[in-house]
Amino acid sequence: MDDQTLTQQLEKTGNLLDLLNDDAWLEADDWDGPIEAGPMMQPYLDMLKAASPEALKRQRQYMRLFSILLPELKAWLQSWELGCSFEAVYTEAQLRIYKHLKQPTPEQTDWINALVAEDDQNLPMEERKLRAQVVAMLSNLFTDEDWQTLANIAAQKMAKGVLQIAQIKTTTPAAVQ
Repeated sequence: MDDQTLTQQLEKTGNLLDLLNDDAWLEADDWDGPIEAGPMMQPYLDMLKAASPEALKRQRQYMRLFSILLPELKAWLQSWELGCSFEAVYTEAQLRIYKHLKQPTPEQTDWINALVAEDDQNLPMEERKLRAQVVAMLSNLFTDEDWQTLANIAAQKMAKGVLQIAQIKTTTPAAVQ
């Protein structure tokens, strides 16, 4: 990728990663083979080479969707003030969302397509009406079992953190004055 293209993209959207959504970038021929990050990438590359164009399009759509959903999920969970249990709850919540959206309902598919289309318009955040609905959609996506699992994980991690503090206290000698 040449410097001029990178500069133009940065001026256009302020985000170089938006280049990855451009079909021209995907079709660029300024490299002569796959780029990988070590031998562990080979099975992944083989899977990509074997995938149908429809499967690749669907995968790209999911990447776009989760690039919208995950930051919103993270901000929402941070507002819960989970402390040391945040990462575990965030990870589990991501897994639950992936599971629920693996086979979306027709209504969810319509909403997802509209959300991605809205994101393509590069509107200011305050004008993105569907993006403002993401937290409500995620909230409705979680089942009672999901909520209970997230609560249990938060409680367990918090208890573990408190018990670690207690362990430090009992093993640290008190200063004599």
